[in-house]
Amino acid sequence: MSSPEVDEVLFAYLAVAPHAVSFVLIQEDNGVQRPVYYVSKSLHEAEVRYLSLEKAILAVVHATRKLPHYFQAHTMVILTQLPLKSILRSADYTRRIVKWGTILGAFDIKYMPRTSVKGQVLTNLVAEFVECLEEVNVKQDHMDEKSVGLISTQGGSSWRVYVDGAANQWGAGLGLVLISPEEVIIEKSLRLRFSATNNKSEYEALLMEMRMVQKMGGRIVELFSDSRLVVGQVRRELEAWDPRVQGYLSRVRCMQTKVESFDLLHIPRGENTHVDSLATLATSSVWNFPRVIIVEDLCTPTSPEKDVCQVNQTSLSPNWMDPILKFLESDILPKDKVETEKIRRKAPRYWLSEDKKLYKRPFSGPYLLCVPPETAESILKELHEGICGSHTGGRSLSCRAIT
Repeated sequence: MSSPEVDEVLFAYLAVAPHAVSFVLIQEDNGVQRPVYYVSKSLHEAEVRYLSLEKAILAVVHATRKLPHYFQAHTMVILTQLPLKSILRSADYTRRIVKWGTILGAFDIKYMPRTSVKGQVLTNLVAEFVECLEEVNVKQDHMDEKSVGLISTQGGSSWRVYVDGAANQWGAGLGLVLISPEEVIIEKSLRLRFSATNNKSEYEALLMEMRMVQKMGGRIVELFSDSRLVVGQVRRELEAWDPRVQGYLSRVRCMQTKVESFDLLHIPRGENTHVDSLATLATSSVWNFPRVIIVEDLCTPTSPEKDVCQVNQTSLSPNWMDPILKFLESDILPKDKVETEKIRRKAPRYWLSEDKKLYKRPFSGPYLLCVPPETAESILKELHEGICGSHTGGRSLSCRAIT
């Protein structure tokens, strides 16, 4: 690591990984890039779902918190291919982008495109060796041989339970998935015939799953729910103020005493989509209507029928455009001398495109497409009473058609 001089411009590289971000400060010495300092950050549960642009901005904000003395004493030039400057200075973003923009606006930070990958290699290396947060938590749990043996014996007889509740304008429903120690999957969808909020339906799903596991003789239960509120209340991390929710909590704790091991964990909503679909199915189903739902695979898409367009065929009779078109295209003039003089005078005011369409050159404005009388009638009808119609009068309609 090198020490920068006072008021020296420092360069920074960013790296964004699925579970980590890194930030490396670089000092240039006679064309040689020397590392000054680096920081990295493991992304927590919500931060993992950030967009790549948000993760890059988060890396810079994290660096300002860890290395404030460098940002206060030096001009920072961040070399990245991401449009961070336009995002932070745009007024279309809210919440955390605005908050981060306010934090970074207090420092002298410039953004430039990356022209080489010298320092970027080191940044990618730092991000690669940042361990995922889940792996770190597992490694930090120190267990003796007795506890390891106990867990290994219990792991084979534990039930895995996924629960979810849904409440909407059609009612409330529960989604339940039980996985036995033998990997037998039991799925259930229940409809609540009483009014319930989303949190109360989550508790109903939790109690129903515990009763089902007890009936099947399960003694070790691992439950998974995507409701952070319910998980926090059951694990005594959050308090419940609603009297009915307190009643649910007392029932859950009473049933906890009837099993040997009870563990309720929170999982992201994206990992609980199947159970959520079961709960939503119960709310959207018709009441008192037994059914069997068959799920099959559709391997090839159904080819749509070709739309039949009705074409109005019109026979184009000779019109005033034909002599001008022949003259501009093949330099052919009529035999009549009077008509020939007329065509020669009119021709400079017209232009023939490559696709053989005739346009009139106006004195000002865009070129005007020339159409035969049969087509002109349908255009005027469309302008007056079709999808573009405004039901204008004849005088203004003619001006609108010409312009």
